[in-house]
Amino acid sequence: MSMRARPPAAAWIVDASVALKWFLPVAREPNGALARLAVGTLPMRTTTLATYEVGNILIRQGGWSFDRVASALDLLLEICGDPIGLAPADHAITAQLAHEHGLTFYDASYAAIAQRVGRSVLSADKQLLDAGLAVGMREALG
Repeated sequence: MSMRARPPAAAWIVDASVALKWFLPVAREPNGALARLAVGTLPMRTTTLATYEVGNILIRQGGWSFDRVASALDLLLEICGDPIGLAPADHAITAQLAHEHGLTFYDASYAAIAQRVGRSVLSADKQLLDAGLAVGMREALG
């Protein structure tokens, strides 16, 4: 299956690799400032999975308090709107993309959801970018 990473509309599904850059120190995050520039510039939505991934990293690796994590997730939803979940119709394409590109089912789910809703994946994840299933921030901000 071939999937274009960037449909003409250039509307985006943001994965956790980009969303985390909004909350972690810019000095620690490669392209952190660039990720923050996307906020308010690009039309972005995210997925339910990204919400879980961001919360998990902030708790486990960021050492954030539960209140601070909750506030960050609230801000994520303010930026991106209600997260889009993986629908039963996405299961087969997600599995296929994972298999074809050597991705985790998690990462492939971003591409499957993006395909269903007619958006592109905005990512800093090397595997998604190398597979041609996502677009990096520099290209998206063009």
